[in-house]
Amino acid sequence: MFTDINGDKWFGTQLASVSSLASALDGQAPEGSLTLSFFQDPDADNLIAQVKELGLQYIKGRPITFYIQPINSQSEFYAPAVAPVQWLQRTMRTLVFRESGAQDRSISVTFEAWSENRRASRRIILNTEGHAKLIGEENPSLEFMPTDDFEEEKLFG
Repeated sequence: MFTDINGDKWFGTQLASVSSLASALDGQAPEGSLTLSFFQDPDADNLIAQVKELGLQYIKGRPITFYIQPINSQSEFYAPAVAPVQWLQRTMRTLVFRESGAQDRSISVTFEAWSENRRASRRIILNTEGHAKLIGEENPSLEFMPTDDFEEEKLFG
């Protein structure tokens, strides 16, 4: 856990991993997954049973948000000061549980690909409005995106 310069508390873990986020190929819109791997303490409540009790309807269709953590120096690697920045947001779809051995467990949440429904939806132009549709907020820096190829016209004569 760390507290950023705005006083907000953030929690992190090394027990979670995210699959690669591939692009759509051959009409397939790949999904991604976030997996929490852990050892079940035999004296603690069964986490998988608790999640199963909530059911798939608890997560299906809800957003999952990913952040990146900017750091200003190597000293902030394990103690960042700046707040994380939202990178992308997807929609959760399914739950997958894995139990191996006496206590090795994992819970995975699958989520839609960024390219899901790509044939059914309109193309998103990467300007301030299009980017806002992708991440849920405007990115004013895109106002300065080049709109010309900057090639000089060459006249021969």
